[in-house]
Order: sequence, then structure tokens, then C-alpha cells
Amino acid sequence: MKGIILSNYTDNPILEYTPDRNKPEPKANQVLIKNAFGTINPSDLMFLRGLYGIKKKLPVIPGFEGSGIIEEAGSEIKHLKKGDRVACVSSTGDGTWGEYMVTEETNCIPLLESVSLEAGSSLFVNPMTAWAMVHRALKDGHKGIVQTAAASALGKMVIRLCKEKNIPIISIVRREDQMKALDDIGAENVLNSSDPRFERELLVLSKKLNATYCIDAVAGEIAGKVLAIMPAKSTLLSYGALSEQAIPINAGMMIFQDKVVQGFWLTYWIMEIGIEQFHKEAAEVQKHMGTIFSTSINKIFPHEKAIDALEFYKQNMTAGKVLIGNG
Repeated sequence: MKGIILSNYTDNPILEYTPDRNKPEPKANQVLIKNAFGTINPSDLMFLRGLYGIKKKLPVIPGFEGSGIIEEAGSEIKHLKKGDRVACVSSTGDGTWGEYMVTEETNCIPLLESVSLEAGSSLFVNPMTAWAMVHRALKDGHKGIVQTAAASALGKMVIRLCKEKNIPIISIVRREDQMKALDDIGAENVLNSSDPRFERELLVLSKKLNATYCIDAVAGEIAGKVLAIMPAKSTLLSYGALSEQAIPINAGMMIFQDKVVQGFWLTYWIMEIGIEQFHKEAAEVQKHMGTIFSTSINKIFPHEKAIDALEFYKQNMTAGKVLIGNG
């Protein structure tokens, strides 16, 4: 099979296209997927450098997220069958930037007829994560939300979802052009962390809106600052580390203001709710793929041009999804 091979974990990872990688065989608890499209996400860039939370045995075909058609289902598979169109994420072996991969049933979402393979390739990471985090905030009794990296594709989904559910949200960006981008989608309460008035504005707004839940993708100084400013009994949910820095936490803030820092990884959430409930939630999310969870696709590259796709993505990370595959 075709694919792009990663052979080292460094700041300058070695990637090479191959037309003759061995096609994998599924175990009893796995499905074999003929990949249609593999998506490039920030987590993939971290993985290539060895900075993501998991490492795979090298050499390996990267790519966490994608879509495809099930070509073979293991004997222990209960909810999927040959021919099913699915959104999927990779497990321990080769990923979505190759022609085929094997993965477990919990790593697949059956696609509704209304959802294309192109759109389905970006269903897992952003829409499901946005859905899960907002619902966790509500489940834990929070009335308002703060989010960092709000101009990202996921950040915009959170804004639209909160608007749909009438949840007050404060969206934090770091540039004026990002404020304009959020204004264009009707976002309210957008703050620029580079503005000298930022801390005062966040203090007033978070108290006014009772925003005690922060969804954070940046980590580092900004995450610590936001949590410190938010009202007592606030929670910071960390789902990314774009700054690649630790979050500075003051012990007194946790002791005397009862503030909490938690982590979020979609895999654990799926395990927590179980596969049947997960499929129900995913079906609900798919109903809104053209609205709340709409994802624009910038460009599609064939497997032979996967290395070019990666370089293109690095230069156009906020301009729509970049996909690898032949459909």
C-alpha cells in the first residue's frame, strides 16, 4: 500500500513516501479500513516531533484522524460491518496517511448518509471534542464558559454550540485579525490577550457571566493567568498545549479559591461513556455538520504528495483542513 513513513522523532522528522508498505491484517477486535482521507491536525505535528502524549513503534505511517470504508471486520466486532463508511482514528499501528489501517471499534464512527467522506474525515477530533467538553461543563453545573485559542476551527465550533444552547461564552484570542474573524461569525465577548485592558475585562466579564469553566488549548502563561482571574470554584480543562509550556499554578489559588485543573483526552471520554452511547452522541453531532460543526476543506493531496501536504498545512493552519488521500 501507499503511505508516508516516519522514521524518527526529532524537531526535523524524516518522512518518506513509499508505494509498497505491507497492508495490515486486522485482529479479532479490529477492522481493516481502506482510508479515503487522512486529516492533518496540530496533534500530528506534535506527534512527528515526539512531543505528543503517545509514541508509536517506528517506522510508522502517521495520521491520527480520517475517514474510509471498512474492508474487513474481525470476529469480535459487534457494531460495524464490511462496507460501512466511517470516521476513524488510528490506534497503535499505521495511521490515516496511508491507503489502509487497522483500528479498534471504539475508534470508528459510522457516518450518516448525509455526511461525505471528506466531511467525515474531520468529524472525530474537533466536533466530538467540542461537543464533549461543552457537555461536560454543563454536566458539572457550570453556567458560563471561557475558551482560549478561540479563533481555531474547534474554537469556532464551541462558539456556535454555546450560542445554540444559550450558554454565555468568553472567547480569548491574541490578535486583532482573529477578533475580526470571530466577529464575522457573530461571536460575543471576544477578548484580545495582547490588549493592556485584557485582565480587567476578563475579570469583569467572567464575574458578570458566571463563567467558571475554561476550555484551554494553549497551556503556558495564558492558561495560568486566565484561571487566576476567573471566579472562585473555577475549573480549567486542558485539551492542548500549543505553547508547549507548563501551566503555572499557585497552590493558594487551589486551596483558598477551590480552583481545579483537569485534562481532557477524547479517548478517555469515549471509554467513560461506552461505545453505544458514543455512537448516539456522534449521530447527533453529525446532524449539525453543515452548521455548528461545519469544517472547510482547503486542499486535498494524494498520498504521493503527502510531504507537500504537510508543508502546505504548516503555512496555512487556520485556512481550512488539509487532507491526504485519493477518496
